[in-house]
Amino acid sequence: MFRLINPLKATVKAIPRHAAYSTSSKPAGTSKLITIGLPLGVSAAAAYVYYGDKLGGASAPKAAEPVVAAKAEPIAHALDPNAFVDFKLKRVEKLTPNTSRFVFELAENQALGLNVTSCVVTKFIKEDGKPVIRPYTPTSDHDHVGEFDFVIKRYENGLMSSHIHGLKVGDTLAIKGPISKYPLQANQHQSVSLIAGGSGVTPMFQIISSLLKDKTDKTKINFVFCNISPEDIILKDEIDAFAKAHPDRFKVTYVVDKAGADWKGPTGYLTLDLVKKHMPELGSEGNKVFVCAPPAMMTLVSGGKGPNFTQGEVEGILKDLGLNSEQVFKF
Repeated sequence: MFRLINPLKATVKAIPRHAAYSTSSKPAGTSKLITIGLPLGVSAAAAYVYYGDKLGGASAPKAAEPVVAAKAEPIAHALDPNAFVDFKLKRVEKLTPNTSRFVFELAENQALGLNVTSCVVTKFIKEDGKPVIRPYTPTSDHDHVGEFDFVIKRYENGLMSSHIHGLKVGDTLAIKGPISKYPLQANQHQSVSLIAGGSGVTPMFQIISSLLKDKTDKTKINFVFCNISPEDIILKDEIDAFAKAHPDRFKVTYVVDKAGADWKGPTGYLTLDLVKKHMPELGSEGNKVFVCAPPAMMTLVSGGKGPNFTQGEVEGILKDLGLNSEQVFKF
């Protein structure tokens, strides 16, 4: 019920329009409610009807304004290719006896800014003042916002891996990048063959996740992943989930050096016959092979890289299978 207005008051008050969200239409007939000094006996309701129309209000319903969808803010990239940026550690998740997932903070609408495939370099300063710089491949999706993660295996004499495993939540790590390795697009190859050992899984996981989550992609993926024991297999749950969800496109074979009686996969070192058996697509038209492993396994499978981190010639098992440097990429 509207109250009467004191005729001695000459103040004009306005009640603001209701706030309108981009996903809802503006209420019809919305208007400023004008309260102005009037002679006694004239109600504020009458003032609204008269002055509301004169001052741009509406005493009669009007057609609703069209709904305008809110524009999504562009995703910002957190990395700087020319400078190290400090990122705060958000949480740590244990994966295997010597491997953990380290999750770092980003702003709410910020992604790291990676393409597939690419890596970053990390840095810390030792007590003697000398820097330690090492490359790592994030395992979170390239377009994931709000946080990103590394999966890092701790090596006994690894300066950077030991440093990162010693970080506490709230500590920071200096990171620079991205460093592009092999720009990979959907349907770029008919099939990709991935061979990895230990922590060499991280660039392979980047490829697997990117291609299988792209609904336009039809690339066939075959992955041979070598580890010391079943307990050492990094990201096994995530890899198995991909294999279960995409049985027509993705196949994985785990090879371990040693295992118990309940292990059903191959054991021992990777051999030419084992590669031929589990990767029959090698060397076929439209096939690309990617290799990432510790140095000894790289030598066995594909040969190491050339001078100044060039790809070098293909050696080892892949050479014996007739593959050349155009068909193989070494991370």
